[in-house]
Amino acid sequence: MTLKEIVKQWIKERGFEGLWREGCACKLDNLMPCSEPGEDCEAGYEAPCDGTCDDGPCAFHIVKEKP
Repeated sequence: MTLKEIVKQWIKERGFEGLWREGCACKLDNLMPCSEPGEDCEAGYEAPCDGTCDDGPCAFHIVKEKP
């Protein structure tokens, strides 16, 4: 298994929906799009965009606590 496959399986088994860190987030269907996961990435839950994005509204956020 690749690192990406291991992380994806771990996230799914625990009910999380993606990864996040300050300024970055990815859902399971597009996990690690940068191909360089950071050691500070954390598992989290999908939430709607709250309008606080620096570069304008986005489609979603991944947050630490379940909304």
